[in-house]
Amino acid sequence: MRTLTLIRSGIASTIQDSGRAGHQRNGIPPSGAMDNYALRAGQYCFGHGDNEAALEFAYGDLAFVTSHNCRFIVTGAPTVVTIGNTERDSGKIEEAVENQVVTVKPRGQGIYSYLHVEGGFDTPLQLGSRSTSPRERIGGVEGRYLRDGDTLPLGSGTRPHVTQCPTPITVQDRDLLSLRFVPGFQFDAFSPAAKQALDNGTFSVTPRANRMGIALEGDPVNTGVQSLLSEATCYGAVQIPPDGKPIILLNDRQTVGGYPKAGAVIEADCQRLVQSRPGQRVQLVPITPQEADRITWLEHHYIETKLS
Repeated sequence: MRTLTLIRSGIASTIQDSGRAGHQRNGIPPSGAMDNYALRAGQYCFGHGDNEAALEFAYGDLAFVTSHNCRFIVTGAPTVVTIGNTERDSGKIEEAVENQVVTVKPRGQGIYSYLHVEGGFDTPLQLGSRSTSPRERIGGVEGRYLRDGDTLPLGSGTRPHVTQCPTPITVQDRDLLSLRFVPGFQFDAFSPAAKQALDNGTFSVTPRANRMGIALEGDPVNTGVQSLLSEATCYGAVQIPPDGKPIILLNDRQTVGGYPKAGAVIEADCQRLVQSRPGQRVQLVPITPQEADRITWLEHHYIETKLS
């Protein structure tokens, strides 16, 4: 059996694919890759299917060996890949020989990177996905974050489709990141001051960020909503807890919650947000559902054009 063994597992490393659909009604979040474009780019390079899994790791810190000669590519946040004594930039298909140490180090840009290997990671499917959901202990390796010394099974080899990853669109330097959101029905109940604070305020990404959500720092938003029944959450939901600091809910979010929500940030901007480091300035910009549909169509069309 072909395997990959982690010498250094890195930060918040998990096995992720495109996500686990259809189980939120049972309290199980979809999980899946935080930067889905980076996942799809690596899948495209190897000619993998949409649900082929990759190893997601934060802040570009990883080291591994494989049991056999193995081709791989690192996508997402830029990294430096060292094979033996040779350093290379990430984003290209590389080959490591049996038992050769490969190390990955960060470039200081972005958060999440993805290690794709030919044949993919052959961890068990659970509820139709290999994605890890640590809170629910589902998927990946025992439903947990990866550790030093973990040995991961690999699928059978595949022929690379292309040798270089398309240019990343989610990891870019921005002075101000616009988070376009569609206001929800609770937004109408917000006080005028709260609406103005959301529309005109500037926030910054905080270190309080993980796969569940990203907390923003800025002038507190007092919604004026005194009581609210728990209800279903969604990807990108702009949740306002009692301290008035917005939280953008992401892949491993709780499936229900009782905090008021201003609306939901569109998928494209969530993908950019997850690759933003602490201190990144952001601005919430309300848009109509029709505008959100057009932006989503254009983003998907662009990605399909790049990855076909």
